[in-house]
Amino acid sequence: MRLCFFAALVLHGCLFYSSAQAQGRFQPGYVVLLRGDTLRGFVETPTRNTVMRGVEFKNNAGQVDNIFYPIKALRAAGLTGGRSYVVRKMQPMMFHDTLRILLEPLIRGRATLFRSARNVFTNNPEEEMFGNSFTNSYYYVERMNTTSRPPFLLRADHFRDDLGALFSDCPTAPPITGKFEEANLMHLMQQYNSRSAK
Repeated sequence: MRLCFFAALVLHGCLFYSSAQAQGRFQPGYVVLLRGDTLRGFVETPTRNTVMRGVEFKNNAGQVDNIFYPIKALRAAGLTGGRSYVVRKMQPMMFHDTLRILLEPLIRGRATLFRSARNVFTNNPEEEMFGNSFTNSYYYVERMNTTSRPPFLLRADHFRDDLGALFSDCPTAPPITGKFEEANLMHLMQQYNSRSAK
């Protein structure tokens, strides 16, 4: 009898935990569909595992069934806390399809700096069995009025050359110093945008 009571208690606790965890995934926000409609409700926070698939959406917090919007049906998504995401087409794929991904704008202006977090698995097959992976942030830059071209990837080993080419149209562009770190990239892009706007 005690064993049945204990098993029922554990099962109830597991169900409550998974329900609370599912509620925590959703935050007040919005999605912008490809046709331009903006839907307000509760949006699943985009993660490294979902930025290439799409977004789960609920009209209200109590809704049981989520609505899944694939990435091809979206223009943007956002959370009430201020984080926003836009869909951008990336490199061409097979059969004339393109890869679409949710990118988070960090700095907007004449040039926009985006961040994308993706899950990266280790190269060691033995470690992969134990789920060893880490999140890696990727940074992309898009020039204003060039949204028909995909944003280009900034790479740690070439970021100075890439930003030098981008900044070449601004005679008062900032010197490209510092490390390949998010705070430094944001600082450089802010300076470029403010100086090129003059």
